[in-house]
Amino acid sequence: MPVDTVAIIDGLKLPLERASEAKFGEVALLLEEIRDLPGIQQVLDHVRPRLVKARPRRKPNLQRLFYLPLEDLMVDGQASPGNGLLPRHLPAALWRHVVQSANNETRRQLETTLRRVKADDRAGQRAVARRLWPWVAGVLTELAAGPAKAARALGPDAALHAELIEIATLCQVADAIEILKEELPARPISPLGDEQMGLVRRVIARHAAGDPERTYVLVLAVMVRMAKPIDFLKSFMGLTLGLPASDRAQVFDRLARLIVSDVGCAARRLETVHRGDPIAVADGARALVAGFTAIEKTLRNDPGMRRQIGDARKIAKAAVTQLLDDVQGKVAAAVEIGAEAPYEILVETENGILALRKCQSFAAQIGLDRAVASLLGRIVAEVRRKVDTLFETIAGRAGRMRDRGTAMLELYWAVRMTELASNPDDADKLRREGLGLIG
Repeated sequence: MPVDTVAIIDGLKLPLERASEAKFGEVALLLEEIRDLPGIQQVLDHVRPRLVKARPRRKPNLQRLFYLPLEDLMVDGQASPGNGLLPRHLPAALWRHVVQSANNETRRQLETTLRRVKADDRAGQRAVARRLWPWVAGVLTELAAGPAKAARALGPDAALHAELIEIATLCQVADAIEILKEELPARPISPLGDEQMGLVRRVIARHAAGDPERTYVLVLAVMVRMAKPIDFLKSFMGLTLGLPASDRAQVFDRLARLIVSDVGCAARRLETVHRGDPIAVADGARALVAGFTAIEKTLRNDPGMRRQIGDARKIAKAAVTQLLDDVQGKVAAAVEIGAEAPYEILVETENGILALRKCQSFAAQIGLDRAVASLLGRIVAEVRRKVDTLFETIAGRAGRMRDRGTAMLELYWAVRMTELASNPDDADKLRREGLGLIG
């Protein structure tokens, strides 16, 4: 394409930003159909934030149909090798290979047929996709069979040869994946019922037909849509899936890598959480502990898994230990001031105690249950000591009498702190005791 034509296409970026919603939607549909031309993808990337927000009805092109069985596995950036997820740029690179090296007549026939299909005709689009997927699978399978040719096609992603095979296999069973997506709830899926699990097993049996690679990608395609992938994997571990024992073990080992990589991601996120946000630290630690605890119950016999679980446990324990140190100092200072503390300190104190209560639910798994309980107990004791001083003053046995308004403020501060650090029953008991004295 001439340089001046590319420049003209690039010049669409600014007008598109300023176009009305209706005009923007029309142009977006047109650009989607010709996205393989030089410069078009850059324009689409530039307006993607508005494209996502506006979500005009987009008539899919062949590339989008190719993506359908892959979309739940595609992630931005670099995926962890071997965990089943696909860096988004890899399918795009493989599609370019298909366009450049495959039978152009087949592609043109498919494009012509798709062009006649309306944007809202899902059945018509599926019919084209059912012809497209096997064709693409054949092209990619042939590419994967030649390591040297595959390395040249993948370029800087030559190490992702296993992912190339995975994409080719996903295209082989694409229709089965689409059936499962239609029949099962939207992601994230809660635990499946018996009837739904039966459907998954039947689809896998019919479309995998005892092939380990197909079995792997079909289970993986459902697993990534689950709210708790580890529970779904555990429910499948007792099934043979029509595979010999050695193939079955290999399939489950590969599926387990996704769970382990999720725990690794949770560990990295926890290490980057700002210490000044105790609730975020507690939430991050809880997610990490939940992840490695589930793996520990399901995959406890794998030495490699045990090492990674040990590393994750150390990260969670270090984060919660630091949280205890931070909260202890801040809450002690705030309790000393009491109800008259500035608003920001009151909020910070509540957040610190709430973080401790969150940690209480998983502290035993990282050996910190006594430390968390001890700190919460000391907070309750300090609050009680302060409110006892108030009660002594009200009873006229010590100090200068406070006015009723100030006494009520201090009482309800103590009630709130007790409710957060202990339980509602103790807080209510304190409230009734105080009101009985204040009158």
